[in-house]
Amino acid sequence: MINVYKFTGENEEKCRLNCLDELDVYNNEILTYEYQEENDYIIEAIKKEDVKEYIRQYLTEVTKSMGLDVKFEINEDEDVFSVKMFSNNNPILIGKDGRTLSSIQSILRQTLSNQTKFNIKVNLDASNYKAKKERFFERDIKGIINEVIKTKDEVKLDPMNSYNRRLVHSIASEYYNIETESFGEEPNRYVVIRYVEK
Repeated sequence: MINVYKFTGENEEKCRLNCLDELDVYNNEILTYEYQEENDYIIEAIKKEDVKEYIRQYLTEVTKSMGLDVKFEINEDEDVFSVKMFSNNNPILIGKDGRTLSSIQSILRQTLSNQTKFNIKVNLDASNYKAKKERFFERDIKGIINEVIKTKDEVKLDPMNSYNRRLVHSIASEYYNIETESFGEEPNRYVVIRYVEK
């Protein structure tokens, strides 16, 4: 269980000082949700260390029930908790096309949200699966962009999630004569890559 601490003050500064003093933490060691209620300023806070410990316990239970022996490395950077998992059976942990890994991540995020009402960002990876997949994806997109530059014909990519669409837009922004645009509705939203004269 993750403890959510609630602090009230007449203004933001006093409320924050009270929160940091009472919890005996620095500002970068907590996640906060802040709001005004009538004449009071309110901060709800959770300790990042508590979140890490909860993630470790939750994933240990889930992976044990899958019959897996898993070690975890949990880091936090800019309020995103990155979890690297090292298993005795990575294919089971990752699943076909990363679906098992993605499902565990979704369930963990929802569980954290239910526990705390905070939107806690978590990114799971096993055996660098996502990092490798991203490198292959980038290489494929660059190949498609180079083909568009050569032929000047626009290309409509298959539907993809918002993360991959952002990646396509980011990669394409490095090219002078290329522009990208997203079309359609979720889950069938896709990107078009086109050549433009400048």
